[in-house]
Amino acid sequence: MKKRKKLTAFDLRHYPVNPLIGVGIMLVRDEQLLLIKRKYNPDKKYWSIPGGHLDLGEKVQQAAEREGFEETGFKVKVTKLAGIIDKIMYDNNDKIEYHYVLINYFVEQVEGDLSQPPKASSDALEAKFVPFKELKQYKLTDSLIELLEQLDILK
Repeated sequence: MKKRKKLTAFDLRHYPVNPLIGVGIMLVRDEQLLLIKRKYNPDKKYWSIPGGHLDLGEKVQQAAEREGFEETGFKVKVTKLAGIIDKIMYDNNDKIEYHYVLINYFVEQVEGDLSQPPKASSDALEAKFVPFKELKQYKLTDSLIELLEQLDILK
């Protein structure tokens, strides 16, 4: 008898049965946006804002603040909504491979040295502040491009 592989929450995001909720943070310093280079799919090796999944029983703004700390080491506080993006990715057979509703917030750093560089977490390859004028030179996720265009940051 073949042993059945145990599914984890991580597995359930690939070819989901319903949309998942993700949160993202936009931390801006001196006309620079904090970006992380994604280590895993969706969008592996693309640059995006820090973020992650909303946990069951967690409030959305608390999730954004938690994810900001987990992904960069910065303690942040939500200041206002930046935008909501639908992220729906199809595979080569037109099946939905990923489906997220991404709720993104502007945040401010509330603790620590504001001149410190970010530290990439275990699920990011890199983390750094990128000047707005240089964003187009980076391989950004489609969802981040859409958000930046809505906010008139990427022109």
